[in-house]
Amino acid sequence: LVVLVELNGRSDQFGGSTLRVIYRYSIATAFAFLVGLVNVRFGAVYALGEYIAPIGLLGFGAMYSNRPEVLGRWCNSIVLSGLAVAIYGIWQFYTIPPWDAFWVEAVNFEGYLGILEPTKMTLFSTMSDRGPAATYLCSCLILIALRPRTLGWLRLPAGLLILYAMLLTYSRTTMIQFGLAVILYPLLNRGVGMKGVVAIVILALIFGETLLQRLPGSATASERVSSIGNIANDGSFRGRIALLGYAFSNSLSEPLGLGIGSHGLASRVSTGMKFGQADSTGYVEALRTYGWIGFALLVSVFLSLWMATRVIMEAEIPDANVFLFRAWYISGLAATFSGGWFFTATFFWVLGGFCLAQSDEIERDNSEQYDLDEGVQLPIGQFQNFTEHPPA
Repeated sequence: LVVLVELNGRSDQFGGSTLRVIYRYSIATAFAFLVGLVNVRFGAVYALGEYIAPIGLLGFGAMYSNRPEVLGRWCNSIVLSGLAVAIYGIWQFYTIPPWDAFWVEAVNFEGYLGILEPTKMTLFSTMSDRGPAATYLCSCLILIALRPRTLGWLRLPAGLLILYAMLLTYSRTTMIQFGLAVILYPLLNRGVGMKGVVAIVILALIFGETLLQRLPGSATASERVSSIGNIANDGSFRGRIALLGYAFSNSLSEPLGLGIGSHGLASRVSTGMKFGQADSTGYVEALRTYGWIGFALLVSVFLSLWMATRVIMEAEIPDANVFLFRAWYISGLAATFSGGWFFTATFFWVLGGFCLAQSDEIERDNSEQYDLDEGVQLPIGQFQNFTEHPPA
């Protein structure tokens, strides 16, 4: 909330597109919070921070878009935090600390996360579950792989540790998301980074299978990875498809949604009556949380983010942050089929704010140039009316 108050005080620093996106996202979230207070009561308050964090990150990404050194430091900080999560998670996997065992028992995750013995339980590190841990590690791995000069000499060892920890979560969604991001990076960005991407793909083809076979619990890892090639017959995938239709039909009778706090851990601390625990995909979860009006506002937010990157690409400005965001964006659309990772605090939103501000700057420059060419008076302290070609 302090972040949002700070952003409101600096709103004059934002361009039109940035402000419109922040306002649309804020309206959708405020409405979902009010609905959540009615339906799930305290659960809405418990989960509020998770849903408003992206708004603050968008704003700060836009506010510091003209200071690339700040963005670079933020990126390094995020990846270092991911490295810490990976190191602790690997230690957790091989030792099972008593406090982590207590958590698994308290939330009834035994069996789902495996057996409470070293190397027989999936990694979840400092997160509530293996899914959030895998998603966070995947976001850091995408940053390391696709953003040049991240962490300097520490880039390779950090990337390997984060990759190893992510594999120990046995999350197929994050494997798919990372693979898509790497492959789409040059395709979406006119061949930028093709050599690096080819090198990553070759290494994965040569050493990927061997690495999976050598993982503790390798039978489980191999089974989950091999099922990607036959995903249509996978039990988890088919179950999600069935729940997708069920949840979608429910959303028709709940046009206002269930509100913030109706999903995930927040529903466990709630005293309300309406929950959406059966929702199995990020898209349905968003629809049932925000309702049809809020969901439409969110769709417009994401369309604006993509259009901002198109403006930058058409201006032919080579920016690694924009290239990274585009690959992360499209791969994230696929990952959202499994979970609602978009609506959490990730560096994705900082990059989104950066792209919005850069797009606003380009459109402002184009508008000023148009005014000069057309001979329109400009409020630049001393009014000048160019009736011929403007000076260089």
